[in-house]
Amino acid sequence: MTGVAEVRDLYGRYKHLALAAGAALVLDAPRGELAADAAALVADARSAVAAGGELAPQLRACVEAASELERLLVRDGDVEAAREAHKRLRREVWKVIPCEYVPCCAGRGHE
Repeated sequence: MTGVAEVRDLYGRYKHLALAAGAALVLDAPRGELAADAAALVADARSAVAAGGELAPQLRACVEAASELERLLVRDGDVEAAREAHKRLRREVWKVIPCEYVPCCAGRGHE
């Protein structure tokens, strides 16, 4: 898998997990399976970081955000820390996948 494809894959997994975790936390639903998914994402992102490459900042941000999400699911971690890690991950991903969350034309100004 190429660097950008790997970042896209890990980030996609993170986004789905973050949405599911948010719903589980709000609804006070069981979180065991989500916590296992978060742990797997952390492990996969750490492996990607260990493999090296030019997208290490994005991969490290994914490790951090997934770790914070796992803390929320397992130990009722710090919501603010998870929120900040999510924002850092999003900023890093936007550096290599610029159309993530925003219309592709948003950066060009009004024509």
